[in-house]
Amino acid sequence: MKQSIKKQMMAVCLAMCCCGVAGADTNPPAVTLHVQATKAVRLVVPSESGSVVGNVGRVFARQVQQRCDAKVITTGDAPLTVELTIASGIGAEGFRIEDRPGGGVRIVGNDERGVLYGVGKFLRASRYDKGGFAPGSWRGTSVPQKPVRGIYFATHFNNFYHDAPIEEVERYVEELGLWGFNTVAFWYDMRYAGRGFDDPDAVQLRARLTDRAGGKTDRA
Repeated sequence: MKQSIKKQMMAVCLAMCCCGVAGADTNPPAVTLHVQATKAVRLVVPSESGSVVGNVGRVFARQVQQRCDAKVITTGDAPLTVELTIASGIGAEGFRIEDRPGGGVRIVGNDERGVLYGVGKFLRASRYDKGGFAPGSWRGTSVPQKPVRGIYFATHFNNFYHDAPIEEVERYVEELGLWGFNTVAFWYDMRYAGRGFDDPDAVQLRARLTDRAGGKTDRA
């Protein structure tokens, strides 16, 4: 009996990890396991796109380059091209991953957030090893089922959210965005409330929650 319960719990955890929170896949195809890896990826971002899509492109490049021995370039030729673009009609914050005419992969977001979530899906479906970057073969459309998909950071009692270097927390938030989260809530530690608004600890905590390192990081 215990073994059966353990297997059921593992199945539930696996399903949660595979599905994520971005939304329901409307037409997921069969996955092809044998995809050739490459050492170079050309990223195409429309010149008319805003700063958010540009930041998503930089997130994509960083995620690939920190996981394997592959470079992401924006000019020149590469064995694989990944294109990011926006086209309405998919559904709010939804995305579509499709084969790109002429070769490669196109990630189409209904809006800017849709592009981010599409990049996250593509990255999770891909493989990273000594041979470089092997693009995921998942193709289809996914639209969030819920408009708010959030997480609460309990920023108190010297836990990770309270004390970790801000760069580490920002990278964690980046990962959450790639998984489809769109809302983050913070806690203003009430231990400081009775000390006054100008208490040094209260000032430092507010700066940590709102200043965000002077805007030096890529944020989608």
